[in-house]
Amino acid sequence: MNEHILKYGFGRSWDEEMANNAAMFREADLLDEAAYKIIETDMDNPEVWARFTEAKALADAKRSAAYQDWMRIKRSMSPSRKR
Repeated sequence: MNEHILKYGFGRSWDEEMANNAAMFREADLLDEAAYKIIETDMDNPEVWARFTEAKALADAKRSAAYQDWMRIKRSMSPSRKR
């Protein structure tokens, strides 16, 4: 099973797909951490909150993309999609 090439994975192996997806989730985590660091120093400044909101939206978008990628991988694993 680990050697199975995913039908919609453009020829990448299961391990490559999972590594790529894990990297996407890790990047989302790092972006989320960076967003919260913005408000650590000055929580009363509206400009700081604006920067936080923008950074948090970027992190959330990356996490959403990672989740969508995971769902694509999961769909490709379903018995009806296998070769």
